[in-house]
Order: sequence, then structure tokens, then C-alpha cells
Amino acid sequence: MPKPANASSIQVAAIAAVWFVVLTILNVFAGGRLRGTIFYAVPVAFAAWYDLRLGFVFAAVGALSAWAGGSIPRPGFEDPVWIEGSWAFLKLSAAAIGTRIALRQLGKRHSK
Repeated sequence: MPKPANASSIQVAAIAAVWFVVLTILNVFAGGRLRGTIFYAVPVAFAAWYDLRLGFVFAAVGALSAWAGGSIPRPGFEDPVWIEGSWAFLKLSAAAIGTRIALRQLGKRHSK
């Protein structure tokens, strides 16, 4: 049974959600030119630092944000949109996993 959300997980989720809302709005005004993965990876890493499952949730939200803001599909991409969206989700999921690995390594380093 999943553990109930506590105040800190709700705060992390709120901050990541606000980041994506602002990023989507900025991307719409920029004509979908905010395509850098780093823009989307920051809130994913922030969420994953707290909980890996939350990182995966925001990896999906990031892919949807990129689509809603116009970054997906990129110009000249002729395959279905879901392929590029899936690729974005995989990249952001890798950022979440990498964050957890780094967090674990930092914990090991500080416990010695």
C-alpha cells in the first residue's frame, strides 16, 4: 500500500508543477523554441531528489509540457508525436534515475 503524501512531498510537487506551468507559458510565447532538456530536467531532478516515483511523474509531466508548449514535435520531425514524446519521457526519466544514483553516492561518501 502506498504511503500517504506528507507536507514536504506536496511542496515538492507544487514547486515542480509551477516550474512546468511557467515553462509551458514561456515556451508558447517563444514559439516552442525552449527545447533544451535541461529546462525540463531541473524540476524532474528536484522531485526525484525527494522521491523517485515523483520524479517519474514529473518526467511524464515534462514531456506533456514540452508538447503543450510547442517543443514537441520539433520542426522537420515526420514521425508520430508520441515517438518524440516517449523519447522526451525516457530522457527525463534518466535524469530522475541519475539524481537518485547521485543522491545515494553522496550519502555513501558522507557516511564514511
